Amino acid sequence: MKEKFLKTTDATTSESLKKLGFQVVSESNGIYIFLNTDKLQFSNIDKSKIQYSNILTF
Repeated sequence: MKEKFLKTTDATTSESLKKLGFQVVSESNGIYIFLNTDKLQFSNIDKSKIQYSNILTF
């Protein structure tokens, strides 16, 4: 099962995801949450700075 959200606390990673077209769900207190889609690939981003989740919290 694919996780629906990507979460990062790294501002540089957040900017990279935005440039790739990922939709921002929440941006608060240094935590950036994006919708995860199968359509976009991000091979040039440090995946250790991204968490995958099916749970959306604010």
